Amino acid sequence: MNLYRFHVVPESAWRTPWQSDTLSGLLCGAIARLEGGDTLRRAVIDPALAARPPFVVSDAFPGDWLPIPARVKLLDWPVGERKPVKRARWLNRTSFERMQRGQAPALQDLIEISGFHETTQLHNTINRASSATLDDGGLYSREETYLSAGQVRLTVYARLETEFRELFWRALCELATGGYGADRSAGKGQFRIEGELEQVPALDRIDRPDALVVLSTFQPAPSDPTDGAWDAFTKYGKLGPEFGLENVFKRPLVLFKPGATFRIPDRREWLGRAIPMREFLAPDAADALRARDIEVIHYAFGLAVPLVWPTQDSGTGAL
Repeated sequence: MNLYRFHVVPESAWRTPWQSDTLSGLLCGAIARLEGGDTLRRAVIDPALAARPPFVVSDAFPGDWLPIPARVKLLDWPVGERKPVKRARWLNRTSFERMQRGQAPALQDLIEISGFHETTQLHNTINRASSATLDDGGLYSREETYLSAGQVRLTVYARLETEFRELFWRALCELATGGYGADRSAGKGQFRIEGELEQVPALDRIDRPDALVVLSTFQPAPSDPTDGAWDAFTKYGKLGPEFGLENVFKRPLVLFKPGATFRIPDRREWLGRAIPMREFLAPDAADALRARDIEVIHYAFGLAVPLVWPTQDSGTGAL
């Protein structure tokens, strides 16, 4: 699979985090709209369930920043540096590539600011009978996210099979016409694509790697490596409205955050798996979809790039 990146320029706040599994699901929906459900199943769902995904994407990162590998945070940093190391989230592209080659980052290489600005918007509940706001108890809030000052774009990395590149790009452009995530119809999640797909072979050109770092939100497959460092969280998802079922919540899924790091003797381009719907939907919801010959997956693959396993004496960094 070839490694690419593309840039997203947000044109409004967004309510749904730019996580790779969500983006992958929305791209699948765009493929279904463009080419139909049969093409989606043949080109994406069936290969993904057979551990042959035609594409794997990363989360969206601010500017040219990349996530700090979880292993780096577990090194024996000097006592006075441990709190800022714990708070740090990113490395710039140059520092990340040095780290891939075995040079431990110095404290000044670590970026603490999130790159995102979160805000709470208050809304009124409308009385459907009067078309006016409710007198009591009608106020509610929703979280929205913007890029922080000084940031103008997001960067997403993608591994693509050669024959899938054209369909992937068309699906991405289709997604941009409608927006990303929740409340698209209210103007949230609007974005445009800046430029074209750009190959980034430098992230794969590492001599004698013995580990990898994952740039995505993903769930490991049973055969994936376990010797590593990671940060996990529980995701509470919801089935999209395009399937004709109302308020279908997914079972909680334990996923790994970007930056998960694993020792591995051989190069791997991705980790993770496609989660079949029997594992994350209630039986009645899964049966209702099967009755209409619909197969749904949770696309939980993680884009991986190679690195030399970080150690205390790696390179000329701070440690």
